[in-house]
Amino acid sequence: MDARIANCAELFGLSNALLPKSMAGLSQAEVLRPAGPQSTPMLWMAAHLTHARSGLLNMLGVDTQTPWEGRFGRGSSVSDPSQYPPAADVLSLWKEIADQLQQRFKTISSEELAAPSPRDFPVSDKSIGGAIHFLAFHEAYHVGQMAYLRKWLGKESLVG
Repeated sequence: MDARIANCAELFGLSNALLPKSMAGLSQAEVLRPAGPQSTPMLWMAAHLTHARSGLLNMLGVDTQTPWEGRFGRGSSVSDPSQYPPAADVLSLWKEIADQLQQRFKTISSEELAAPSPRDFPVSDKSIGGAIHFLAFHEAYHVGQMAYLRKWLGKESLVG
């Protein structure tokens, strides 16, 4: 694995475990419950992160997609939660994509990491490597939100 993304790969690996753990033992109603009128439900975040990982895999040359393309992408609205996929379906796809991503991190070349990112992320490094760094932060941000929602629902802490 290229040393420039080794720490990011480790963070993605941490999210591989924390995202499912954040939803463990929660009912479909609980993962659909927002903390307030302007809040995002946990299941939306899980589907959003799965969608983002699918996009990252595509940037890395692995053809993948989610069955709900566009519904959970950046800038999409939080729609009627009754139309969300079941949590088990999101978690199953999360695991599949997580495994593919970890494998791809092991084989990506330094030339591929240096190539320009096809998407503009709010970081100064506009390469594929920079995109990977930003998306590691992006996941940590949302997994932190999910940890907060888990505690808000009265469940045990995600870590610690």
